[in-house]
Amino acid sequence: MEKRLIIFVVSFIVETLLVCGIVRGSSETLALWHMDEVYTPEATGKDNYAILGGTPPPMLVEGKFGKALSFDGANFVYVSMTSNLYAPDEVTLEAWIYVKAFKDVEYNNIIVIAYRTGLEWQSVTRICGIALKPSQCRDRGFLRGYVYTDKEHLNEIMTAEPLIPLNRWIHVAFTRSLSSGMHLYVNGEEVEVNAVQGVRNPRGKTLMGTEIFFGHDAEIIIDEPRICDVALDPSQFLLKSTLELAVSRTEIDIGPNLMMAIIIAALIFAAAWLLRRIVQTWGMTRSSG
Repeated sequence: MEKRLIIFVVSFIVETLLVCGIVRGSSETLALWHMDEVYTPEATGKDNYAILGGTPPPMLVEGKFGKALSFDGANFVYVSMTSNLYAPDEVTLEAWIYVKAFKDVEYNNIIVIAYRTGLEWQSVTRICGIALKPSQCRDRGFLRGYVYTDKEHLNEIMTAEPLIPLNRWIHVAFTRSLSSGMHLYVNGEEVEVNAVQGVRNPRGKTLMGTEIFFGHDAEIIIDEPRICDVALDPSQFLLKSTLELAVSRTEIDIGPNLMMAIIIAALIFAAAWLLRRIVQTWGMTRSSG
C-alpha cells in the first residue's frame, strides 16, 4: 500500500512538472512542426513559420496526430533559417509520412536543409536531408539521406531495398553521427543502406543552410517533422519523439495560483503518507508494550 502511494505521489509530481514546463522535452530539438493549423492563408506554425508554396498550396488533412499537410508533387513548405535553426554537424531528421504515390524524380523530398545563392532552383545546394526515390515496381520506394560537408562534399546513403510502402503511415529518420556516420531508420528500426555518393562516414563540418523545405517534388502527407542537433540513439529517438510530442501538445494554461495549489496538493499527499506511517509505528509500539 505504501509503495503504491509513493509511486502515485512521485508520478503526480512528475506529471505536474511536465505540464508546467519545469521538466521539458528533449533539449536536442531545434524545431518541431505539428502542421496542425494554417494561421494565415500562406503560413502555418506559431514558431519557425512555415510558408506554404505552390498553387494550390499544401492542404490540411487528417494526420498521424491531429492534422497534417498533404503535398501534390508540385507544392511545398518553405522555412527561412533563423537564429535557432542551423545545419548541425550531428543531426537527426525525422517525420511521420503517408506516401500517396511516387513521383518519377530522383528526390521525393521529405525534409531538405538547403543553401541558396540566387532566385532560381538551380542556385540551391542540398546541405542535409531525407527523401524518397521510386523503385521500378512503383508500389514501394527507397529511403535516402545525405549531408554536405566542407571536407567530403556531398555524401548520400540509400536503403538497399525499396522499403517505403504506399498508403500507410510510417516513421522515417536520418541521422549523421560524427563517430559512426550516417544511418536510416524505418519505424524505429535501423535498415541496411548503401553509400550511393561520397562516403558513409564523412569528415568535416556540415555547410550552413539558408532555408528548409518540406514535401518538395513529393506526393505525400507529412506530420510532425523534427530536426535535432544530435544523432539520436537508434533505440531511443522514437521514444524521445513520442514523449516530446505529448509534452509539446499539452495546452493547459497553468497560472501561479493553480501551480501553488498543485504543489500544496502534492505536499498533502506526502504528509498523509508520513502521518500514516507514524500512526502505524505508534500502534505497533503500543501493541508490543
